[in-house]
Amino acid sequence: MLADILSRYKAASSLVFTVVFCLSCLIWKSNMLSRTANSASRALDFFSTTFSSFGKGISRFVDSYGTYEAVRSERDALREKVKQNLDTQVELVRLREENNKLRQFLQLPPVSNHPVVQAEVISQDPDNWFRTIIINKGSADGIATYMPVVALQTVTVPAENNKPAESKLVVGIVGKVIQINPHSARILPLTDQFSRIGVTVKKTGHWALLNGQSPHQDTPLIDYLSLGVFISPGDEIVTSGGDGIFPRGLPVGNIGKKIERLGSFQKAEINPVIDFKKLDFVIVIQKKVETEALSFLPLKPDTVEEPKLPPAPPAVKKKTDDDDDEADAAKPKNNKPEAKADKPKAPAAPEPKPAVAPAAPKPAPPEGGVTP
Repeated sequence: MLADILSRYKAASSLVFTVVFCLSCLIWKSNMLSRTANSASRALDFFSTTFSSFGKGISRFVDSYGTYEAVRSERDALREKVKQNLDTQVELVRLREENNKLRQFLQLPPVSNHPVVQAEVISQDPDNWFRTIIINKGSADGIATYMPVVALQTVTVPAENNKPAESKLVVGIVGKVIQINPHSARILPLTDQFSRIGVTVKKTGHWALLNGQSPHQDTPLIDYLSLGVFISPGDEIVTSGGDGIFPRGLPVGNIGKKIERLGSFQKAEINPVIDFKKLDFVIVIQKKVETEALSFLPLKPDTVEEPKLPPAPPAVKKKTDDDDDEADAAKPKNNKPEAKADKPKAPAAPEPKPAVAPAAPKPAPPEGGVTP
C-alpha cells in the first residue's frame, strides 16, 4: 500500500525526501544537537545548583539555630554566675560591716554597772501601729520584762574648726523589753507613741518626759519642761533614772529645730542618737526594775498619816528668886489677898505642875504673866 502511494506520488515523495535530507545535513553540520544538549545540561546544572544552595541554606540555618541555642544557654549560665558573684560581694560587704561592729563591741567598755546581753534584731515593723522590735534572745538568756535596751552605732561627726570629719562609736537608748519568750523578746522603742521615758537636759540638769509620736514620726517629743529652762537645737538629752528602768546618764538624742512653748511648759522634737533603720544588734542591760520603791498611794487625808514625834525630854529648871516668890504666892495666907510680885516672872517651859488646893478660891497665876 505504501508502495502504491509512493509510486503514485513520486514527485512529491522525492521532494519531501530531498528537503528532509537537506535539513538533516544542515542540522548535523551546524552542531545544533550538541548545543541543544549543552543547553539542557546547563538548565539541569542551574536547577541542581539552586537546589544545592537551598539545601546548604537550610543546613546553615539549622546549624545557626543550634549555635544560637548553645550561645543562649551559655549566656544564661554566665548571667547566673554574675548574679551569684554580686550576691557574694554584697554578703562580703555585710560580713565586713558586721565584723567591724563586733570588733567595736569587743573594744568598748561596759555601758553600765549591770551585766549585759548582746542580741540580734530578727524582725522590725516600722509601719504597724505598735512599732516593736524582735530580738533573738529571751528568758532563757536572762532577759526579763522592763529591762532597758541600748545599741552601739557609728556616727560621722562633720568637719568643723579645721578638723576633718571623723567616725566614732556611740551608745544610745533603743527602748525597753515589754514581752519575752524563751528564745525571743519584744522591745518597745522610744519612738513608739506608747513609750514614756524620764530624761534630763544634760547642760542644765532639768527633768522632763520623753514621749513617742504617731507610727509615722521618727522623732519623739520632750514635754513638761519648764519655761525657765533655756534650750537650743543640738542640746544633749540623757536619761534621768527617775523612771526606775533606765540607768542615769545614758544618751537619748539631741534637741531638734522645732521648739514650742505652750502655757507653763515647752516641748521640742528630739533626734535620737540611734538610727532605727540601721539597727542590727542591740544590748540588753540586765537591770532589775526599781518601781516598788516609787509606788505610793495617792495623797488623800485618809491615806496620809500625821507624823508621830517622840515626846520631848523634860527641861531641867534652875531655881531662882522668881521661883521662890511664885512658890510663896501659891501658899494660902489666912484668906488674905496676896501681895503683887515686884518682878515679872520669866516664861517657863510647858511642863505639868502638881495641883495645889489653895484655901482661897483663887486661880493659879498664868504662865509668863504676873500674879494678880
